[in-house]
Amino acid sequence: MANILPYINFGEKSKEAIKLYKDVFGGDAEVQLDGERVIHLDFQAGGIHFMGSGFQSDQAGLERGNGYSLVLNCDSEEQLRDFYARLVDGGKEVFAPVDSGWGAIVAHCTDQFGVTWLMNYDKPQS
Repeated sequence: MANILPYINFGEKSKEAIKLYKDVFGGDAEVQLDGERVIHLDFQAGGIHFMGSGFQSDQAGLERGNGYSLVLNCDSEEQLRDFYARLVDGGKEVFAPVDSGWGAIVAHCTDQFGVTWLMNYDKPQS
């Protein structure tokens, strides 16, 4: 079956972004370099998987926008709060973890590299 995998262009901050995501999520990052520039990144940590580079953003003249977000489904409220605290550090808060009213804890932030994260934890239903 086909699937969609996010590909993120980090520009010249690629190495710093890789370090942040490894610190937050653990996992492994397969990185291909051209000198000091990241030309390809394949990041995996459990169910989290995305690719990226620092090359295309400069070549294609891409600009960061708010037309996309990565949704991070968490295993617990504690995990959501931990991920949120670490991703918002140096970034921008949209809204801190809050009870959604529909049975989930949700949060929203943009990290220091311009990536927008929507976090979700579906509370167990009794």
